[in-house]
Formats: sequence, C-alpha cells, structure tokens
Amino acid sequence: MLCSLALVACNDQKEASKVIEIQELINFDEVQPDTLQQISNAKDIKIIEKTFKKAREFGEVDNEIAPQYKIKLNDDEYYLWIDNTITGTIANVNSRNMFYNILATDEFKEAINYREQNK
Repeated sequence: MLCSLALVACNDQKEASKVIEIQELINFDEVQPDTLQQISNAKDIKIIEKTFKKAREFGEVDNEIAPQYKIKLNDDEYYLWIDNTITGTIANVNSRNMFYNILATDEFKEAINYREQNK
C-alpha cells in the first residue's frame, strides 16, 4: 500500500512539473523579446497536447512566411502559424517544410494566450 502511494505521489509530481514554453517570433530564428510564456496549468497543457496529437499531415511546402510562435512541447519544438480562423498550422522545427493542420479552437487559443495580431 505504501509503495502504491509513493508511486502515485511521484507521478503527480512529474505531471505538476510539466511545462510548455511558448515564445512569439519575429522570424524563424529571431524571438520577440519578453514574450516567453511558461504554461504549467494541467488543463491548458492537456488542451495543447490534444490539439497537437490530432494534427493532420498537410504535406511538404516551401514556406518563407514566418510563424507567429515557437512552442516547446516535451522534447520537441514546433513552429505555429495561427490567425483568427478555426485552423492553424504547425511544423516541427527540425523539418520546417512538413506541415500539419490543427484545429485552433477558442479553447486552444485561450490555452496559449493567443492575441490576434494586427499586421
């Protein structure tokens, strides 16, 4: 019984220490100063992870349009293109030409603290 409680406590600590980092970008290699967010809320993390897991492969695209965000999720980093529509696009930083479509729900946008940008 004590061993089971210890395992549950360790598991809870691991979940509690999980953080997703999000940074606004100027271009692929340059971050917007003072925009680093560390998301540790379990509900927000679950929403973000679920959105990324449900991503659908779009295909390979030669893209020069800078993403709005870089997201560090577990051991991977992703670029995120998002706007005021219900869809968004992600690409792994290590293969930035392979695109995946995501469903950018209001819930997802709230989880990443998305602010519509006027450009």
